[in-house]
Amino acid sequence: MIKEIIPTPKSVNMEAGVTNVPPNIISLEADWQDLCVTFGDCFKKIFKKDLTVATGGIVIIKDESLKAAEYKIDTTAGVNLYASTKEGASYAFATLLQMVFTVGRHGRIMLVNGNMQVEKAVIQDWPDKDYRALMVDVARHWHPFKKLLNYVDICFMLKIKYLHIHFIDDLLYTLPSKAFPDITKGNKAYTFDEIKTLVDYAESKNIILIPEFEAPGHAAVMNKNYPLVFANRVQGESEVMKSEEGVVFTAENIICAGKKETFEACKTLIKEIIEMFPNSPYIHIGGDEANINVWNDCVNCREYMRANNISSAKELYSDFVGRIAQAVIDMGRTPIVWEGFPKEGAEKIPKETIVIAWESYYHYAPDLLQAGFKVINCAWKPLYIVPHPVKRWNFDEVLDWNVYRWTHWWDASPAFLNPFKVEPTENVLGGSLAAWECTFEQSISRIMENLPALSEKTWNVDSVKTPETFCEPLYKTMLLLSLLVQEE
Repeated sequence: MIKEIIPTPKSVNMEAGVTNVPPNIISLEADWQDLCVTFGDCFKKIFKKDLTVATGGIVIIKDESLKAAEYKIDTTAGVNLYASTKEGASYAFATLLQMVFTVGRHGRIMLVNGNMQVEKAVIQDWPDKDYRALMVDVARHWHPFKKLLNYVDICFMLKIKYLHIHFIDDLLYTLPSKAFPDITKGNKAYTFDEIKTLVDYAESKNIILIPEFEAPGHAAVMNKNYPLVFANRVQGESEVMKSEEGVVFTAENIICAGKKETFEACKTLIKEIIEMFPNSPYIHIGGDEANINVWNDCVNCREYMRANNISSAKELYSDFVGRIAQAVIDMGRTPIVWEGFPKEGAEKIPKETIVIAWESYYHYAPDLLQAGFKVINCAWKPLYIVPHPVKRWNFDEVLDWNVYRWTHWWDASPAFLNPFKVEPTENVLGGSLAAWECTFEQSISRIMENLPALSEKTWNVDSVKTPETFCEPLYKTMLLLSLLVQEE
């Protein structure tokens, strides 16, 4: 039923009755014929029936008068989907699937006598915010490759535009590398063929992937496997490890910010990532939770600081993030970074850099906006999913969240007692749900519960859905999503 669609369409004009059409689909736009196959993939997963490329059913029509992400559905006489782009067409089809999939008193009603049955209506809809994302962490708990495809399907169904994958952390470097093949030594990693399959699959579903390269912190695996390239060289009694050549390096999880070879190696790895993800306009460069005090004992970092008139490790932190961000820009992509860099030296970071504000501890969203950065709201409370039971937020708390407000559960953050609020602005690009440190099995049910709420609150920023009015649509949507992640 239309009232159960998530996110809620902006304009719905109902008529009496229902429309029945066979499970056929055709595109009147020659360049969009591939959408028929793509949509058929999701249709079969849900209804266990092929969506045949033929006339007499769904018709996809290109309408240049609609905005890029806008769509229209007219089911008053047949089933017609209108859009000006493949993105809009994908949103139209995701809505149509929810209209066809209903849950009655006696269970799920899939197709009626083999036909699709939908209420008669004209729907016109578009998102308020472009950045609507799911982030999954595959570097702390390995996710089998096929599970990544499940995330793509879930994003498709909920009109989540971006799938951000945290590929690299202390435990695992999960992307393959030709330049540094041993960087995955001793851990699990995806193959080049798997990454190509993921990229093609996401493109077919009009989901944009955001790969994350993590630096300068969370880089223990880089230091371990290539200490001569990445690790800080120290003097003193710090905890150390020795390379085969006998040079002393720290065993910390932060890479050197002063050595040219380290920076060039980071650029090489980022270039490889861009080549693996050619459709990704954004490259996430990490940049948070770095134990920068190690740099005070690093010979190369101290030399770099003296040569560049940098007075502190904090300023060096911003300098390093700024250099990495500029390298991404020079390669034709837009960098995204966590809020972790400090105010000291922040002027060194290009303003094209997008900042995900999550902790409200290192750098506050109002200050980032004032400094000229565009930001994404990923407030830990309520947008994080972590395996710790005491830090759990459910869909009702996501519904109570607003893209212009940051809260936190941690009393060390100023947002704990006084949430940060900013005036509505286009410089807040949207929001993201983030699943950290979880296996697929640990996180998937909570993603299916909370991501619909995140979709609702970024598609419709001023949505006033209550837990009571959201429960029935959420129940139906979770049933539908569960069909997309079932093993074949």
